[in-house]
Amino acid sequence: MIWIIYLFIALWVIIGVLALFVPRTAKGFVMKISHSGPFWFWGIIALVLGYLFWQSTALVSIDLVMQVLAVIAIIKGLTFLFMPKRIINGLLNYWKQIPDIIFRVIGLVLLIFSYCLFQILV
Repeated sequence: MIWIIYLFIALWVIIGVLALFVPRTAKGFVMKISHSGPFWFWGIIALVLGYLFWQSTALVSIDLVMQVLAVIAIIKGLTFLFMPKRIINGLLNYWKQIPDIIFRVIGLVLLIFSYCLFQILV
């Protein structure tokens, strides 16, 4: 199960660095991935990731971090499964329109969070 944590740390580092240095490219990349499949598919993937995060709570020194990530992933999965498509498109369009400076801050937060998650691995 530790591989799923390392995979997400690597993904967050890549997106964080891209968001810091080339925010428009990173935003386009994230939006392209978000619209590449049906929303119910992303919901099922988020539910599976939530389950995997919950199962990997024993691998970190602070269990609460992985439990919070699992709950967030499960809520996201349920949102993608049960919310109407127009509302999800509205949410994605909102994130597409945020200013580049806010996207850079999000990238910095992702980098800090991935570093912290890497530090609490047992």
